[in-house]
Amino acid sequence: MTVDLLQIYVIDSSDRKRFDETAQELAELLDEEKLNMVPLLIFANKQDMMMAATAAEIAESLNLHTIRDRIWQIQSCSALTAEGVQDGMVWLCRNIPTRKK
Repeated sequence: MTVDLLQIYVIDSSDRKRFDETAQELAELLDEEKLNMVPLLIFANKQDMMMAATAAEIAESLNLHTIRDRIWQIQSCSALTAEGVQDGMVWLCRNIPTRKK
């Protein structure tokens, strides 16, 4: 059995000034032909900071609701405390496409 591609995208939830730039970068990645139908996990990092945007706010800023060609999940997390990281990885493991060789 082989594992196909998957995507993990990490965003700094406390850096609201870069959300537009981040949305554009993510859109460019999603346009890559070789990444069609590849599951996408977005980690909304730095949720331990007071000024962090929520996962819902980030999803709206990144226009995630428009993604129709793949499954995706946005996961609140903190790399500092590790909160939410395991939940995201569990989701990813459950959604990794596999194929028999």
